[in-house]
Amino acid sequence: MRTRLLALFLSLSTAPAFAQGACPAPRPMHFEVTGEVRRSELAFTEGLEFHDGALYESSGDLFGTSRVVRIDPASGKVTVLYDGQHQYFGEGLTIFGGRIYQMTWREHRVFLRDLNGKALREFRNPREGWGLTHDARRLIASDGSSSLFFLSPADFSTLGTVTVRDGANAVANLNELEYVDGAIWANVFETWTVVKIAPATGCVLARADLTPLRGRMSAADRRKIDFDSNFVPNGIAWDAAHRRFILTGKDWPMLYSGRFVGD
Repeated sequence: MRTRLLALFLSLSTAPAFAQGACPAPRPMHFEVTGEVRRSELAFTEGLEFHDGALYESSGDLFGTSRVVRIDPASGKVTVLYDGQHQYFGEGLTIFGGRIYQMTWREHRVFLRDLNGKALREFRNPREGWGLTHDARRLIASDGSSSLFFLSPADFSTLGTVTVRDGANAVANLNELEYVDGAIWANVFETWTVVKIAPATGCVLARADLTPLRGRMSAADRRKIDFDSNFVPNGIAWDAAHRRFILTGKDWPMLYSGRFVGD
């Protein structure tokens, strides 16, 4: 009996790291650009989503005003749906059940709007608001930490949470989010990294460096985004009809469409 217990102890002590809570190493990816368009107005992008042939965007007011806008993905023309001026700092946005959910950063406010930007209702968010997306039945939010929160669309109450990990290490600064085919994609703030996350475990399945997008910009555009360290990639939208991602960044003049390769 003692021998069997010793053998069991040794087998557990030499088990793979994943069995002890770590995740498998993420796969490398890169973003293959298939198209790009220049937008008609800049924005400090905080939320981006594709819906019914158009892009919807929430922006913060660090370098302007907090807005909800609609963008024509073919022409880049920006149409303002709601301008919050400096009343709050606009953050993550998603469209669920034909309604826009827009979070604010530190004001703990969440606005429910129709697709023309009209306010319908307001919820309270107990955390900071960063990124926002949804699966078939829940909203999914980030707060700048390594946690993702699963929320009720009815009242923004918390249904569950998961810690995002790369191997055994928590991944902090999770920002803009997008849910695609059973996985959550996230920008990591203050970096040019995008990660793909398994919602059930929080494991980072794959990661991509978006630095090559900088090389596609004109010298003038590069000078603009080099002006401030905040001007990193932030904005992931999924166009399901064309099976493409659309990416942008804070105060970026360009929208890039394409796919992640190596996933």
